[in-house]
Amino acid sequence: MRERHESVVEEQIRLAAERGAFDDLPGKGQPLRLDGPDDDSWWVRGWIEREGLSGDALLPTSLLLRKEIQRLPETVTPLPDEAAVRAVVSDLNKRVAAWQDARQGSRREVRHPVEGSGPASGTVEAAAADPEPGAEPMTSPTALPGPARAFRAIAIAEACSWTGLLVGMFFKYVVVFDDIGVKIFGPIHGALFVAYLVVTLVAARRLGWSVVTTLVALAASIPPLFTLWFERWAMRTGKLHGASTGAARGATA
Repeated sequence: MRERHESVVEEQIRLAAERGAFDDLPGKGQPLRLDGPDDDSWWVRGWIEREGLSGDALLPTSLLLRKEIQRLPETVTPLPDEAAVRAVVSDLNKRVAAWQDARQGSRREVRHPVEGSGPASGTVEAAAADPEPGAEPMTSPTALPGPARAFRAIAIAEACSWTGLLVGMFFKYVVVFDDIGVKIFGPIHGALFVAYLVVTLVAARRLGWSVVTTLVALAASIPPLFTLWFERWAMRTGKLHGASTGAARGATA
């Protein structure tokens, strides 16, 4: 029978075993600790346990900052004076601002999650009242309530149908004198026009629009592309964020 070739690594392992290098290793004769066949981070968990580290080391930066804000009252309670409290809060503010800059860019106003100008207790109370780091900004479309997102979608779609209908009318009366474009986009625009009116009334009720704002939104469906203008205006002025958000902004301005 042909002898099996022994590699350099296998030779080193065999020689070490003959010398007894593996006889007194920690955990010899004990079963391996495996958290599960699908746990790819078992070695990380084992390293954290061996080193005596906290499990927070596995958390993303946003969650670590949130936990620090939640623990802030307990963190500053044993501090001797307000200067020490402000030093801790200032350091936390800087780290939150740095994380926000790295995530969203620097073209925005940084609002610190921990603010206050009174005694130390007031500073701690402000930490719980302000937004947590990583929260969606209220100007982001993904942070809008359901009726606002539906209104934005139907307003843009209605404006697009107006564009298609205008192009069809141009070809019908100016270019080829063929009404195929009008036949296609006419029914589409009619359906979206009715849907826009219905969604506008629902959004006005759910978002707390005034009568004037509701009438302007309904009237925007008549001139071409005015629904797109109204959607941009409502987004910029906070009409799509709801009555409670608008009131809160007015109280903190």
